[in-house]
Amino acid sequence: MKPRILLFNTTADDLLDVQGHLSDSIYEVTAVTSQLSDISRAALTGSIDIVMAVTEKRFDQLFSCIQQINVQNPIPVIVFTYEDSRDVIQAAIKVGVSAYIVDGLQAKRIVSIIDTACFRFNEQQLIKEELERTKNTLSERKIIDKAKGIIMQRSKISENEAYKAMRKMAMNKNIKMVDLAESIISASEILA
Repeated sequence: MKPRILLFNTTADDLLDVQGHLSDSIYEVTAVTSQLSDISRAALTGSIDIVMAVTEKRFDQLFSCIQQINVQNPIPVIVFTYEDSRDVIQAAIKVGVSAYIVDGLQAKRIVSIIDTACFRFNEQQLIKEELERTKNTLSERKIIDKAKGIIMQRSKISENEAYKAMRKMAMNKNIKMVDLAESIISASEILA
């Protein structure tokens, strides 16, 4: 199945040449609209894979819509415009626009621009996922260390012995170390 593009256009141009190039490519334009609500609805229901916005105005509303999409169902967003303000460009990047193209909407370049934006988007998603996993691992490590400290204090044993005891108990109960650690912390709070 071809990646589905929603074309958001608030300009006077009908963009038929762009749509023609896209229909001859690996992409399919499944909707053309000038309504922001259509972007949100399509993106949040999963009926599109990419948003391509061609606009000269309404950046605050568009960026708010993009930010909402990126929180709930992230997809690549490419913005084509004539607005070259540094503030607008910075705001676009901050809300998660994958590519912000100033005065560069040419039908012959459209496929490579979308390809590049999608590749960049996918790489950023991988980095975000890795960051989230790292944060979770660090958070779990802190919980385990706190439980280990409780065991060390109560049982008057070394850190290594406390860790081994926790690991053995987690294995015997067939639970994760972090789940055991949370139970130890909860129990110590009750007994405190």
